Amino acid sequence: MSTVHIPILLQSIIEQLLPPFEAQPGTYVDCTLGGGGHVAGMLEALSRTPFADQHRVIAVDQDSAAIARAEVRFSDEIRGGRLILLHSRFSEIQTPEALPPVLGVLADLGFSSDQIDSPERGLSFRLEGPIDMRLDRSRGESAYHLLRRISERELADLIYEFGEERLSRRIAWRIIDARDKGQLPDSTTALAEIIARAFPPAQRFGRIHPATRTFQALRIAVNGELEELDHLLEHVLPLILKPGGRAAFLSFHSLEDRRVKQAFQSRAGGWKPLSKKPIEAGDREMEANPRARSAKLRVAEWMGEGIARTEGS
Repeated sequence: MSTVHIPILLQSIIEQLLPPFEAQPGTYVDCTLGGGGHVAGMLEALSRTPFADQHRVIAVDQDSAAIARAEVRFSDEIRGGRLILLHSRFSEIQTPEALPPVLGVLADLGFSSDQIDSPERGLSFRLEGPIDMRLDRSRGESAYHLLRRISERELADLIYEFGEERLSRRIAWRIIDARDKGQLPDSTTALAEIIARAFPPAQRFGRIHPATRTFQALRIAVNGELEELDHLLEHVLPLILKPGGRAAFLSFHSLEDRRVKQAFQSRAGGWKPLSKKPIEAGDREMEANPRARSAKLRVAEWMGEGIARTEGS
């Protein structure tokens, strides 16, 4: 159960999140365990601080396969009490009261290579697989069942809103027309072909596959990604993060990045951004890991709701 995932912007994340842990014992929460690369990096970095023996790490994922891989990879850290694994969504994250205060949080909002390259998940159209797309396949509705029940107008709106796809109505018509004829495909590659036929011939072979934005929209809808992100920003982090602690968000498309940016820049929100612009991967990292090309890292310090609302009043 090894991982092929390469953590993105690992050194930048460590540099941004480590300072509070150098001054006192704390808990680091990784909201998206994935392949475990960021967790491994932070465990190693925390071991070099003055409070190494007192720091704790909580790693969260709604993907049970990611949890199972981590149980093997980090067995020593788990036995030693340094690492706790939680099978959970963002909205369900809780931290045990006995642990040191939470001083750092990371949410990597992309999918891991292990998930993307797993055909049975149906997250990508590069490999043939079922149209599932759920991160936690033990609950919720698959993308295939969503497509079987949704109306053409609802599907068009979903693709436009979550995929920012300007040909959303053409794509929705193609999919629903296939369904009405009893030809709704049950594989990712066949669905991608139907979507591609909604595009003019000249646009079917560009740098970005014509099905990319529609697949993004379906993944977001099936997993409730934006609702979970909003809940994490507005409710979970203010509850668990100690004032002076830091939160880092690694996003891969504008819908997520916009939400994080707006939350961090709101004076009433309790956040203090640590940089005006997002941190992005350098040429060397992008060459080694093409998935880093669209990554944007935003980091902010949590000031506390009460402090933010009374400053300057």
